[in-house]
Amino acid sequence: MFEKLFGFTVSIIFFLTACTPAIPPTTTLPNETVTPTVISEQTSTPKPKRTPVATSTLIPLQLQKIEKFRDNCTEKDQDLPGDKLSEVAYLPSGFCFHGELDVFETGGHVYVAQVVMSSFPSAAEAFRIVDVTDAEQPILVGAWQWNVPTKSADVKAFRQGDRWFLALSRDPSLPKTTMDTLCSLVGGIAIIEVTDPTDPRLISLLNGENTGSRTDWCNSHTAEVSRDADGNGVYLYVSAVDIFDLRVLDIRDLEHVTEVGQYTHPDAGIYNERNVFLVHDTTIVGDRVYVAYWSAGLIILDRQALEAGKRVTPLNPLDSIAPWGLLIHHAYPTTDGKFVFVEDEFPWKQPESRLRLYDVRDLGSPKEVAAITLPDSWAGPHNLLVSGDLLFVGWYQDGVRVFKYDTSDPEHPSVEPYAFKAVRTQRTLNPYSQIFDGIWGVRLHECEVAGQPTTCVFASDITWGLLILAMEP
Repeated sequence: MFEKLFGFTVSIIFFLTACTPAIPPTTTLPNETVTPTVISEQTSTPKPKRTPVATSTLIPLQLQKIEKFRDNCTEKDQDLPGDKLSEVAYLPSGFCFHGELDVFETGGHVYVAQVVMSSFPSAAEAFRIVDVTDAEQPILVGAWQWNVPTKSADVKAFRQGDRWFLALSRDPSLPKTTMDTLCSLVGGIAIIEVTDPTDPRLISLLNGENTGSRTDWCNSHTAEVSRDADGNGVYLYVSAVDIFDLRVLDIRDLEHVTEVGQYTHPDAGIYNERNVFLVHDTTIVGDRVYVAYWSAGLIILDRQALEAGKRVTPLNPLDSIAPWGLLIHHAYPTTDGKFVFVEDEFPWKQPESRLRLYDVRDLGSPKEVAAITLPDSWAGPHNLLVSGDLLFVGWYQDGVRVFKYDTSDPEHPSVEPYAFKAVRTQRTLNPYSQIFDGIWGVRLHECEVAGQPTTCVFASDITWGLLILAMEP
């Protein structure tokens, strides 16, 4: 999500503060070519060319438990319509901004980690942990904050053996000159151990300097974890938005994390409001990495080559999955890997569909095969998740939307509405950020409701907090 571009005088860091709508696309592209703000490396590099060094800090970065909670944003709309999705429980935080969430299991319990902030775009608050073992009775384990305010909107959980960790991306809206000094306090990716969810411990803070990158990076908008055959987190994919590209970190030894690979689009940088080439998010499924590269569309890369530090080129031609008028924000492949969904989060009127399905059976020639729309929608789709033959979408003010797709006949794939749960009675804006509202993203986990096994949908509501839903037969 990104701030509206007012001109080239706005710094790239300020631009990446949040997902506010950019200037809507027009049918005419600018004729002139403008030198981008920054251009980083143009190809993947096999090895970092410098030794990782420890970063100095003005004061030690600390993770602190929040002892006093507010009671803001706790009275959400009730009894809203839905179909095949029923509300099981709701747990507000007392804060009025919530970002990504993820699910992890440790000690025989199931937990949700969710980003929380008391102000936007910068706050001391970082995340909370909720015990959802009993989905009908979620219990707050605790919430934690930094001793130095920053912006943390993305969190991913991963394990290594019996130990569990969170990767918390930090993406503050500060000028580069400030970030050069404060990177180790407000930027980078924080690795936090949550094996004991009551006592999270800051393990390390990762950035370009201390992972041996040839190009310093400090702002991580999102991150994704690559896992081995046993489910252990082995590599961390970083959307290094301050240098407009993708960085791959070897996290098998969390005490000695090193950068081993990267991909930079040939046009990486900011040229104007219509041409912003940077990595917003990644999805890793099987041996493919799906890189949502904003104006550049979707880039599909070879996972094994990236993690081996080889020089990589896209598996699909440049601009082959870049539908007109869309800035590709997130992507997710179908279960068979033959198709991929892509979306743009902005609710522009043209083109109407912000969610598309592409046939990627022939990576050399992808083709669009479906355009999904919501009649009378208030918002654009946000984060995606595919499970089996279902596509789950956090569709901002339009709530949780579920679609059933069928690719059994690849020449005639179909995508149809399957389930939904409304979260608003009208179009609203988050009171802190005044941008967007509603559902950020979802996670799935098996659960028991009313004594019956089912699938729970854990949804992060930007204003209201954690919403727990259950799939109905």
